[in-house]
Amino acid sequence: MEFISAIISPFVQSLMDPVKKQLGYIFSSTKLVRNMNAKMKQLDGTILDVKKHMERNNISNLEIPARIPSWLEEVEKTKEKAQSIPGTGNGCFNMKMRYRAGRKAFKTMEEMESFIDENSKITWSDAQRPLGKVNSKIASSSSPSDAGAQNHFRSREKSFKEILDFLQQDHKSKVIALCGMGGVGKTTMMEQVKKTAEDKKMFDYVVKVVIGQQINMFSIQQAVADYMGSSLTEMSKEARADRLRITFEKLLEGKRKVLLILDDVWETIELKDIGLSPLPNGFKLLLTSRYENICKQIAVEADPDLKIVRVEVMEEPEAQNFFWKITGALKQHDKELNKIGTKIVRRCGFLPLAINLIAIRLKFEEKVAWRDTLRRLENKNLDYVQESIKISYEYIQEEEEKAIFLLCGLFPDDFNIPIEELTRYAWGLRLLNGVSTLGEARDGTETHVHSLKKANLLMDGDDDDDGCVKMHDLVLDFVLGRVSKGDHPWIINHGDNSKWCSAGMSESCNKISITCRGMFEFPRDFKYPNLALLRLMHGDKSLTFPEDFYKKMEDLEVVAYEKMQYPLLPRSLECSTKLRTLILHQCLLMFDCSAIGELLNLEVLSFAHCGIRKLQSTIGNLKKLKLLDLTGCVNLHIDDGVLINLVELEELYMRVADEEAIRFTDSNRVELAELSNHLSALEVEFFDNNGMPKNMLFTELKRFRISMGCGLVENTDKNMHSFENTLRLVTNKNELLESSINELFEKTSMLYLEVDGMNDIEEVLVESVHLPQQSFNNLRVLDVIKCENIRYLFTVPIANCLMKLERLTVSECPVLEVLAHSENGGDGVIKFQGLKFLSLKMLPELIGLCNTANVIELPQLVELELDGLPNFSSIYPEKTSATSSMSSNASAIQPFFNKQMLIPKLEKLGIWSMDKLKEIWPYQFSSSDEVNACMLTKIEVKECDNLVNLFPTNPMSLLGRLEELVVEECGSIEVLFNIDMSCVGEIEEFSSNLRQIEVSNLGKLRELWRMKGESSSDILIRSFQAVKWIEISSCERFVNVFTPTVTNSDVRTVMKVSIDGRRTWEETRGNIELVQNNQEINVISKAEIISEVYGNIPDVESSIHPKPFHVNHLQILDVRGCKDVEVVFEIESSSNSSSSTDFTTTLHKYNHQPPPLLLPHLKELYLYNMERMSDVWKCNWKKLVIPQNQSQSYSFHNLTTIYMRNCHSIKYLFSPVMGKLLPNLKEVWIVECHGIDEVVSNRDINDENEEIISSTHTNTFSSFPLLEQLYLEDLPSLKSIDGGTRITTTSIHNQFQCSQVGVASWFLCQYSKKIDIRNCPALSRVFPSNVVGQLNKLEELRILECKSMVEIFESKEINKDGVDSTTNVGDGSDDTCTAITLPRSANMTLLQLPNLTILKIKRCEGLEYIFTSSTLESLKQLKELTVAECKAMQVIVKEDTEHTEKSKSIIVFPRLKSLTLADLPDLKGFFLGKNEFKWKALEKVKIYGCPQMMNFTSGHSMTPKLNYIHTGLGKHSLECGLNFHLTNATQETQHPMCSTPDLIKLLQFPWSFSNLVEVDAQLSDKLLKSCIIFPCKELLNLKNLEKLSITNAYESVTEEVFEVAEGTNEDVDIGMQSVVVFEKLKEVTLGRLNNLKHMWKSNWWIVLNFPNLTKVSIGSCNLLGHVFSSCMLGSLLQLQELQISDCKSMEVIVKQVEDSETRPTTEVVFPCLKSITLFKLPNLKGFCLGKEAFEWPLLDTLEIKNCPKITVFTNGQSTTPELKLIDTTFGLCHVTEDPNSFIKTYQQEGWQF
Repeated sequence: MEFISAIISPFVQSLMDPVKKQLGYIFSSTKLVRNMNAKMKQLDGTILDVKKHMERNNISNLEIPARIPSWLEEVEKTKEKAQSIPGTGNGCFNMKMRYRAGRKAFKTMEEMESFIDENSKITWSDAQRPLGKVNSKIASSSSPSDAGAQNHFRSREKSFKEILDFLQQDHKSKVIALCGMGGVGKTTMMEQVKKTAEDKKMFDYVVKVVIGQQINMFSIQQAVADYMGSSLTEMSKEARADRLRITFEKLLEGKRKVLLILDDVWETIELKDIGLSPLPNGFKLLLTSRYENICKQIAVEADPDLKIVRVEVMEEPEAQNFFWKITGALKQHDKELNKIGTKIVRRCGFLPLAINLIAIRLKFEEKVAWRDTLRRLENKNLDYVQESIKISYEYIQEEEEKAIFLLCGLFPDDFNIPIEELTRYAWGLRLLNGVSTLGEARDGTETHVHSLKKANLLMDGDDDDDGCVKMHDLVLDFVLGRVSKGDHPWIINHGDNSKWCSAGMSESCNKISITCRGMFEFPRDFKYPNLALLRLMHGDKSLTFPEDFYKKMEDLEVVAYEKMQYPLLPRSLECSTKLRTLILHQCLLMFDCSAIGELLNLEVLSFAHCGIRKLQSTIGNLKKLKLLDLTGCVNLHIDDGVLINLVELEELYMRVADEEAIRFTDSNRVELAELSNHLSALEVEFFDNNGMPKNMLFTELKRFRISMGCGLVENTDKNMHSFENTLRLVTNKNELLESSINELFEKTSMLYLEVDGMNDIEEVLVESVHLPQQSFNNLRVLDVIKCENIRYLFTVPIANCLMKLERLTVSECPVLEVLAHSENGGDGVIKFQGLKFLSLKMLPELIGLCNTANVIELPQLVELELDGLPNFSSIYPEKTSATSSMSSNASAIQPFFNKQMLIPKLEKLGIWSMDKLKEIWPYQFSSSDEVNACMLTKIEVKECDNLVNLFPTNPMSLLGRLEELVVEECGSIEVLFNIDMSCVGEIEEFSSNLRQIEVSNLGKLRELWRMKGESSSDILIRSFQAVKWIEISSCERFVNVFTPTVTNSDVRTVMKVSIDGRRTWEETRGNIELVQNNQEINVISKAEIISEVYGNIPDVESSIHPKPFHVNHLQILDVRGCKDVEVVFEIESSSNSSSSTDFTTTLHKYNHQPPPLLLPHLKELYLYNMERMSDVWKCNWKKLVIPQNQSQSYSFHNLTTIYMRNCHSIKYLFSPVMGKLLPNLKEVWIVECHGIDEVVSNRDINDENEEIISSTHTNTFSSFPLLEQLYLEDLPSLKSIDGGTRITTTSIHNQFQCSQVGVASWFLCQYSKKIDIRNCPALSRVFPSNVVGQLNKLEELRILECKSMVEIFESKEINKDGVDSTTNVGDGSDDTCTAITLPRSANMTLLQLPNLTILKIKRCEGLEYIFTSSTLESLKQLKELTVAECKAMQVIVKEDTEHTEKSKSIIVFPRLKSLTLADLPDLKGFFLGKNEFKWKALEKVKIYGCPQMMNFTSGHSMTPKLNYIHTGLGKHSLECGLNFHLTNATQETQHPMCSTPDLIKLLQFPWSFSNLVEVDAQLSDKLLKSCIIFPCKELLNLKNLEKLSITNAYESVTEEVFEVAEGTNEDVDIGMQSVVVFEKLKEVTLGRLNNLKHMWKSNWWIVLNFPNLTKVSIGSCNLLGHVFSSCMLGSLLQLQELQISDCKSMEVIVKQVEDSETRPTTEVVFPCLKSITLFKLPNLKGFCLGKEAFEWPLLDTLEIKNCPKITVFTNGQSTTPELKLIDTTFGLCHVTEDPNSFIKTYQQEGWQF
């Protein structure tokens, strides 16, 4: 036994030891935990010592052992683990809990001991740390933008991230340069980059050296050494460089990474001098400089692939914010200071340095200093801002470059300066040495401009226009300051020149550039003998020049006129013979340019976009002319002999917009062909009827844009000022070859081919070309359109030679099969090296990019468009590793790309109308090694009905950069993202930038996201975290935006969701939800909201409370046409929930976790066409926490706008308690909701919740503090706005108590600033009596078409028992007990409206009054009052007998300006009490249709500013003001002057025709229902009429304005008077009177005279045949302006009257007429067809446009001495003859007016 025992005992012991150990965990649990806590105290002491040592070293910049930071991190994790172990309370019998606690305590204690032991072995050297060594502290988790928060600008985020991206990736460029103008913030951005790189520990060493203007290499080397922690004892530059090189090599041995920053570089630095040549791996070089060229020179030595990041000026909002932050001023408190500050920032041109300098100086300064600073800025007088620019200017070494730079100062602020214009100026001024041709001059100018841009003294023009540059405002200020001084100053003025004069200007002035806007004449003393350049802009036709304007300008070399309507052309006898450049741009006048032929030394002549129609033969005299620009000269005719005589011409530009090309004669074509021998630049269009001349030679052309069969308008994807060699050829193959234009292919940059008969491009190449693949070496853009015979574009060798091709478009080629064709299949790789844009459209036979399986590389492709390609079923192919089964199925799949395709930079993918397309990527696509799709930022797919899978099962890798997704009209898609959660490990590595999802017309779409498989709740899927906008429209079967299965996705940034669920079919009750729950039909369901509440509570089953889809950052929710939705927001637990614990208890149980926040960022809610929606909010108030103060965050607290339309099932919008959740609500709009009977209601609140509701009214803040507008329209069931909030208890005592404390008496209407109610026929009152004393916020009130409206402000009369003796009207609810009136207590206030400014009441038939007299004293702010069409209205203000005794005897309206009372048949007056009224500001009163009104007020009314009374007819003068008293205004006898019933309604005694001053009728004005405006009987009474205006009268029946009756004198009853004189009538305007036939008629009975008429304007009167009769002309002595337009029947302006007795004299004079406009008069034959002669002594403006039938102005002679210009349909023409001759001359030439 002993033997056995000896054997067994060790064995048993070995088994028992682990058992004892495990049992020890149970029985010694408490002891182990206690020991662990003791050990943790010891560890805490160690940690404290380490941290103190670390802090001391950080302060002293001493070394910290590398292990320390990670040691601290690991220790903290262990401590957290220890703290999670429960010390007590596990219970004696809870063995499992005791075991776990004991075991964890033992293991944790072992870890603590190892940490303490490890720390004791760590050695602290406390050596000095190198300055450049990155601190070993734990990396900051802050975002890059946190660096320098004050100087963080959103516009620079992209550049900032781009720099970090290049720094982080080793394979990217080694050299990055930050370039920008001085003061733009390069160094600031560099510092932010440096800090972020250090925080993120991207490098081991960061070395920064400031270079400066003067390079001191010894100092630079020492600075590098200091940062690296090494010493330099060597004395020579070379030896010190070697020492640094050795230092860097040692770092590389340890695989250290180094960032070297060279700041403020002005000259080239030799990197070898600091030991970095070549730049080693692991090193990055960051430069900051004003000069890009310098950076390129430095980079050549290190890495030619330099990355330049340009730092631009700030955007205005951030510049303003930057300024105000520095100054510390509160701009909102001082409007003047705000205005000054805004101007200062703009004058600084948003340049950070300038803003910073000025803002610092202005900090704490008074306003006077701000004004002075702005003045100095406007006067360019802040030297400390200009100094930085001066330094850059002085660094320009070439004088030519400085001259070009200063020329840019001739242009206004923020002007796009055309480089071509600079070239032409420089040529004329002889600024460029050694150039003999304009081409050489252009090259020189562009070189200098490019250099200036690299030096950041010039900027790119708008829209990336290569043809323009811009100059920063502060740089321009520097230039202007420089050129305005010296012996030969410049005069530059582009401001207000209306009062400009040359006084004080030096006669030695060398250049002048002036914007002439507002100028009428040039000073007579305009004499500048030293002037070399004259540039004038924007002068209108009124601008006049002195006759000797060019006299003594002997040195004038350049004249440039831009947008000058009437430019003064120089002549050789007046002007210097030195004039070399004459530029006329956009001078629309059709002037005679023959005099220019006298300027024999002219070398550059431009008529670009001018109004000339003929190039006279004298232009052929310009034998020295080198450049002729006729761009945009529409329908120009060139005299024979002009072109052939321009023997020195080098450049000819003749492009015209709108295909109105130059009209070449046969002679022109011959001359052009001969001229082409020596042209180096040609821009011309040849259409079918204007074909290309034969024998054209193109061998000398270097610069060209030529079209055949089409225009050049669509030739470019850039701005009009850029110029690229372009050919647009719409022709056939034979004509193309015959023309020899294919000789230019090799020089062409943009080629458009629409060539019939061409089988491939090689067929149209020049036959003599030995290497055809080189024919398109310079091609950048290629468009091939409608080539019916072409089967492929080019062979593989040609394709590989398209090195510069960036854009390729191929469309509507019916037999095209491939782009590149390989003869033998062995051509290898096909590479489109530079292609960025590829568009393939309407190619029914296309089967691929190449006919063989070649590797196709598109390394630069950014945008791909595929449209109408029926042969492809997918875009991307299966992977090469596909299984055999997949391969067999692949035969059915025809991908667009083959497996060898390489497209690493594709950002935009557009797919349209691909009928067979089933998928874009293979369904099982995995891109672990794929680079082709990861750069996509936008995907747009439309009209692909067979497309089933938009994305593969794991789309996450495709979403890394995707920002926008658009899918339309794809009938087979059921879900956008069908995600397989089994890939979650792979998915979690990706995050998405997807911001916008837009889908429409997807007939089968049911949901956006669908997830399969199980997932861990601890993994956060970031795939959709950036989504801000979701828009879904016309998707009939759409069900879910987000579903419970998407439990891990995070879309916290989603800001807008728009759902248009219009359906074409009905189905059983389904769901359209933001978060779907199968138990309820709602948009955001209750289950998910409760799970948000309990989401972090342990031991709650996830199946009951699934984690919600986070949409907390949703800002806009737009839901439309979702017929099945019943509840939008349901806030209550599900009915089958087992828990009944109330919310407060639950919080206590779970350590007071915060309540859920439901859509706390939602700002706008839009609900349209929701047929079944019964509730917007459905609440269980026990589950909703009402905030107790306004500082809390809570659900919906940012909601500002609610808009609900066409939702017929809903009865009310929200309950009273919701008001407490909407403190930021600003607008409520409810329109066309037929079921709405209340806006606010408590009908769904039961007794159980009454206590909760009452408690909400004890909160410290009121409901709707920001409510601005309540708009209710077309609500037929609305009975009360706030009916549901009325107290319904039966106890009068309780009600009285409530009224005293205001427990439940708040009303929506009492908080709104603006209330607008329209067409609510059941509404009987707006404001209940409870709130009439609480309307202090109300500013505007409009009520229209409320037929049941009895009172606006509810009042109650109290009987002797203290109870309302009348029945309350409109309590608003049929299912609550009748409202009982409260006793009126002593402290209850009367109706007060202290802020009401506008009150408009219309078509409220039951209203008898608006308010009582007790309210009048509060209407201090009322400005506008309108009451109209209220049949029962008796008074506006009802006398309050109780208040009358207390009221003041004089009632004052201090601000009321406008008062309208119209169509009130029972109105007796405004107020019938005895009070007097004072209307201090009343200016306009309109009263008509009030036949019962005897008095306006019984008391006296004082109206100091009222001069007129307006009626339905117009404005009347009335001396008595409002103090009129009538006996009976209803009798027609009171209106003896009114001859028609219509006018009786518009006029009311004492207002009559005799005191009528103005008539102003528009739209549906009742005046327009009368056939005659002024009846014959009233003509003599119109003695005071001054103005007549009737416009926009579409439905008017008016046929005659002034009736002139036919018949005898007895009939018209005017005695012997035969002439009616309208002495005061000055202006007549008639517009859109469709039935008007006569304005006025004169005959032998009555002649109408208008001696003071100054203006007549008539438009769109289609039946009007003439304006005046000839017998009226003699009275039109003051007529100054006549405008007639759009009158289809107008034949003449003046019609002859045949009767001899009224015939005028043979000569008619219009002594004051200055302007006549005749526009769109299709039947006009002439102004007057009589034989009279006309004199127009002041007529200077005549416009005749779209008058095709005009043949003569007047049959008689017309004398117009002041008429210089006539504006016609075909342009602005200079006039040298009378209008009659002018019309005849141009009609003979074929022009049509």
